[in-house]
Amino acid sequence: MLTYVALALLVAGLLTWLSVWSVGKLEAHLQRIDMGMAVERVRGDFLAGIDPGRPNRFFHGDPGSAAFPAWLRPLAPGFHKIERDGRVWHVMVDDLKGQRYMLLRDYTEYEQNQAASHWTAVSGLAGSLALAFILGILATRRMLRPLARLAAQVNARAAQPPQTRLAQDYPPDEIGQLAAAFDSTYNQLEQALRREQLFTADVGHELRTPLMVISSSCELLREEQALDAAGQARLARIEAAASDMGERLDTYLMLARGGDAADLFARESAAAAARGQLAAWTAVAQRRDMRLTLEEATQITPALLFPAPLLRAVLSNLIRNSLQYAGPQARVVITAGPDFMQVADDGPGIPAERQASIFNPFVRGEEPDAGNLGLGLSLVQRICEHQGWRVSLASRPGEGSRFRVDLAAPAREPAA
Repeated sequence: MLTYVALALLVAGLLTWLSVWSVGKLEAHLQRIDMGMAVERVRGDFLAGIDPGRPNRFFHGDPGSAAFPAWLRPLAPGFHKIERDGRVWHVMVDDLKGQRYMLLRDYTEYEQNQAASHWTAVSGLAGSLALAFILGILATRRMLRPLARLAAQVNARAAQPPQTRLAQDYPPDEIGQLAAAFDSTYNQLEQALRREQLFTADVGHELRTPLMVISSSCELLREEQALDAAGQARLARIEAAASDMGERLDTYLMLARGGDAADLFARESAAAAARGQLAAWTAVAQRRDMRLTLEEATQITPALLFPAPLLRAVLSNLIRNSLQYAGPQARVVITAGPDFMQVADDGPGIPAERQASIFNPFVRGEEPDAGNLGLGLSLVQRICEHQGWRVSLASRPGEGSRFRVDLAAPAREPAA
């Protein structure tokens, strides 16, 4: 609306100025002709011995002589428009046979009327533009009211039942087409999200049955007296793996539901989670000829407690990522503090152009393991976003990589 009003003001102003200028030029030309004829007529009467009857309006004599008022003497032959003492004079100067003849007309009232007409035109133009602006605003608001209503419905769409269609509330105009397009896109996304949630729930439900079988079988095996120390150790690893798988399923289900069920998890400190992950991954690091160590930061304040499965999932994926890409002879260091945890390695590092997308799903390094799908860091990012934690990466080619997680959970408790 403002653009169109500005354009209308520019065009109307130019047309008004052009019309006023043209009328002024035309009037000046006509007045020049009229006063030229008047000078010839008055001069003819004067030369014929007839009194022109125009005191203080008609002058004749030598050019520049005292026969003319002082303010008229400098005028050259031709038509002139002069303002003097609040009056507007039209003056015609004509020379004939060495004599100068000068005729004056008082056009004060005419000029005032002309100025008033010009101001009337300008006022009419301004009023028309103001009225057009007001009517345009009212019309625009009326036209955009359905769009504002649609925007409000879109903002509240998440609270509506699945497959709700907004287009049925609008006529088949542009707004209706926009609502139909939104319905189509949103409902497709809703179906895709629903399929993902159902898939995650189904997987979680179906995997719990074999996990229960593994756990019960481990309990039965533990009661047998024939197991030696090595067998007991292997059995303990199986039980730990089954427990870890159960915690991972709980984590995935929590992320799929989108709710905040983390308060239902057991809680532990970052240092405790780091010690557990060190024990779980040390054997893998040794098989790959790598060194995995733990450094616990000095704690001045009591350690804080966080959802244990989420801490373990984040640390586990960060450690796995370093073990996969750091390379043989590399050193991987886990650092845990009261409100942060960190995994650093001295491997080849990550190129700067890949760091922006490293947390995206299905993004893998240049030489990934056969079982790496590129989902570990994406899961880390999702867990951190869910919990309000912040994960950051610092890496340079040839200088290794450092992943740091600053823990800022909404509800944290000091360790007893």
